[in-house]
Amino acid sequence: MAEPASSAGLTALTITGVGLAAMLPWLDVNALIGAISGAAIVAAHRKDIGALSRVLGMFMSTAAGYVCAPELVLQTPLNQTGPAAVVGAVVILPVLLRVLAYIEKMDVAEWLRKRMGG
Repeated sequence: MAEPASSAGLTALTITGVGLAAMLPWLDVNALIGAISGAAIVAAHRKDIGALSRVLGMFMSTAAGYVCAPELVLQTPLNQTGPAAVVGAVVILPVLLRVLAYIEKMDVAEWLRKRMGG
């Protein structure tokens, strides 16, 4: 279980960051808040990792959710970037980690040999 002081500090830092980000006119604040919310869900769900890994995972999940939100709005029935960013943050990072784990196990030379007909 996380310490209350570290959780309060992270919450204050997040609120400050979102407040400062709202001052930038080119930033999609709905997508940012949605991505942070989705990343928080991912970070809270994983219990077996340390604090640094949790923060890095939250940062990567936030970035993935924010970046994919406009595409999810275009390609899915979602109308707003906020919910799309939540979906992106929750889905994209775990899928990418599974693909990365599969690629690490895969023998690339053998895969290419099969594809090239050799």
